[in-house]
Amino acid sequence: MSEAREQMSGSAHGCSSSLLRGRRFYCREWALDKLRRCLDARPASGQAPGLLVTGGPGAGKTALCTELVWPTSQAGLAAGLWQRCLASHFCLREDQRSTVLWRFVLGLVEQLRASPLLPPGYEEILKSPSVSSALEPLNCQKDPEATFKRAVLEPLLNLPPPAQTLMVVVDALDVHWMPGGRVDKSGSIAELLSTNRHLLPNWLLLVCSIRRNNKDVCKMFSSRLSQTLPGRFTKATNSP
Repeated sequence: MSEAREQMSGSAHGCSSSLLRGRRFYCREWALDKLRRCLDARPASGQAPGLLVTGGPGAGKTALCTELVWPTSQAGLAAGLWQRCLASHFCLREDQRSTVLWRFVLGLVEQLRASPLLPPGYEEILKSPSVSSALEPLNCQKDPEATFKRAVLEPLLNLPPPAQTLMVVVDALDVHWMPGGRVDKSGSIAELLSTNRHLLPNWLLLVCSIRRNNKDVCKMFSSRLSQTLPGRFTKATNSP
């Protein structure tokens, strides 16, 4: 994989890597194929381009998301989906920093800035006074949603569409989610993406994973994302 992709694997601000990175990927070739077909198909008019991966604990959701970004299997390498991954984030139960909203936003911007998939125009937009000010850590902590809009949504909408649909992968959105409450005072990653998903360009596929039994977060996204990968993600006993 390219040096740029390696640079995108983590972030000083907490955009996390997967704990399963480098582990063998088992028996999910059908999911890789469906995701590739979702990427290749342009969304219907008025339909938000996105895919929701659901399943119970140990069903292989994180393994699939990891394979999309850092493939180890022959099927994953052949699919080449990592070459169309603009950014990724893994919410970790072992590290609460990975669910802090302002860290997610700044880490996402770092990955977009480093990505060879975006034209130089994105970097130029980040240098403008209004955007660079929003990217100051203290300002982002105060209003992470405003930073997300100024440094992610608006710039991406103003860029020329790429030749192929790209994706952003966010795993385990329901980690540390408290029913009826917020993850922290600034809100959650799930709330941010759910509220603003419709503002992403139609050439960007949002791929999210959520535990099926977390009905609050599933409902938050199921009405907004046009495709799901449910059901067959049952617990795999031969998974690592």
